[in-house]
Amino acid sequence: MLHTLIKHDLKALQAFVAIVECQGVSAAQARLNMSQSAISTHLAHLEESLGVSLCRRGRAGFGLTKAGHQLYDACTLLLQATAEFHRDVQNIKWHRSVLSGTLRICMVDHMPDSFTQALASVIQTAYQRYPELRLAVDIRSPQEIETAVATNQMDLGMGYFANPLKNLRYQPMLEERQNVYCHRDHPAAQAPNLTLNMLEEDYAWVKRGYLQSAFLSGLNPVQVTATAYQMEATRLFLLAGSHIGYLPQDYAAPLVADGILCALLPQQATYLVTHYAVTRPTPDPRVNWFLGHLSSLLPV
Repeated sequence: MLHTLIKHDLKALQAFVAIVECQGVSAAQARLNMSQSAISTHLAHLEESLGVSLCRRGRAGFGLTKAGHQLYDACTLLLQATAEFHRDVQNIKWHRSVLSGTLRICMVDHMPDSFTQALASVIQTAYQRYPELRLAVDIRSPQEIETAVATNQMDLGMGYFANPLKNLRYQPMLEERQNVYCHRDHPAAQAPNLTLNMLEEDYAWVKRGYLQSAFLSGLNPVQVTATAYQMEATRLFLLAGSHIGYLPQDYAAPLVADGILCALLPQQATYLVTHYAVTRPTPDPRVNWFLGHLSSLLPV
């Protein structure tokens, strides 16, 4: 039965891992890009195939049964073994001394300027040194990046991640400061004696769709009335003058210099984000070279 399950239902097992790591079926929808009913069907099929209950769902919240914990541990080992198998097969296609094929990279929609400059230099070197190497770059949310790397859709991801996954490897790259900003005509920009409590309670916020800023900053806004999944969308709400919200300091700097945006309590309402490179536990030689060269160019 288990042999048949693994042979035919790898997608169902991947869905189960996402349910566990996202703490529920609803929360796993964005990561898997599946409907709630499709995910529930995968879970029901696993439970029927194994003849056991895997999850507890109810008023007490999401939880795993003993069998669920055992299956999650087994899935983690299976996904790692699958990634290693794919790497070994890929290594057959090229000599380790010559990098070739396509290196698939994904990252969040904004990275610090120092990172972008270093990345551009690595790309230039890659094409000069390895004419048989091809690069494919995509922009995705942190959760989508982790899923793509874990399921072998991508080889290397870069961004910041609130809840690292057990079956991936994370390497810190650099830090980036985030501040709260608003339009120059927003009431907060004119408020005398502005406080953190006023920021939390008196103004409408735009939040990141893929990461709760309170996880890092400690602020818990009361009025969250807008959601943005890209920096450009966050900036749009701030330029409208209707909301306040977090932006990377270097991203907002030109608008601050032009007097369009204002930083609010920059000594207090601020936090540092650590950007990571995320790979499978045993990345291929192209990833090792790319990351090594990139790390050597980044500020310490």
